[in-house]
Amino acid sequence: MDKYTRLKEKFDNCEKIAMANVILITDPLLLRAFADGDCVLIDKEHGVYGSEELVPLTMACRAMGLPAIVRVEDSVYHLIAKAIDMGADGIMVPRVESLEQVKTAVEATHFLPLGRTGFGGWGILRDGETFDEFQRGRRLILQIESEKGLSLMEEIIEKYGSYVDAFVIGPNDFSIQMGVPRELDHPVMHGQYEKFFEICHRHHKSCGIYDPDFAAIERDKAYGANLFWVSEDGALLKQAYDAYLKKINE
Repeated sequence: MDKYTRLKEKFDNCEKIAMANVILITDPLLLRAFADGDCVLIDKEHGVYGSEELVPLTMACRAMGLPAIVRVEDSVYHLIAKAIDMGADGIMVPRVESLEQVKTAVEATHFLPLGRTGFGGWGILRDGETFDEFQRGRRLILQIESEKGLSLMEEIIEKYGSYVDAFVIGPNDFSIQMGVPRELDHPVMHGQYEKFFEICHRHHKSCGIYDPDFAAIERDKAYGANLFWVSEDGALLKQAYDAYLKKINE
């Protein structure tokens, strides 16, 4: 079974998913470091990427059979549809706070009659992929970063749940919204995490929080997360090198 099919199964069954966060890498050869994961997130919201940098990365992922999720800058039709044209296997939408944002994302990731994306872009279909396989084959992750977004989750699931593969919390921006900037383990934040996971579990939706370190992974395991969106490429490189330095100095 290829990783694209297996990833959909994992989302549907709320199985553990490892998703590395790529924000600085521009050399596609370096993506081999993440080949054993379930998918990789290429971050256009905060990363260094435009369309010119995106294509070599998505095509390198495709050559490895590694699903590439692209976090777009905003839920705007041309940003999402363009990423799909350029070979994205899925989209993460930041700062979700309205049904209109979700509607835009659904329409931009499907052809008629499910959506309204146009057929174009040399990377839109994987080799041998049919029209119907495309309609079922692009993943959608929604990022919740505020109380407003959290309060809308039930309505999103009711109206668009069949199109949404997972929800994730962006804890840094959420903490700023809550008046405790970057205090990710503040009691106020834990209260929001509990509400978020309760909704996801009740509706059997895959879910997680951005995990910058091992402690965050353990925290989110305890909450029942199954999607582990881990660290950033620069931080991962530093962690690995620091481990070597520690061993050398010992």
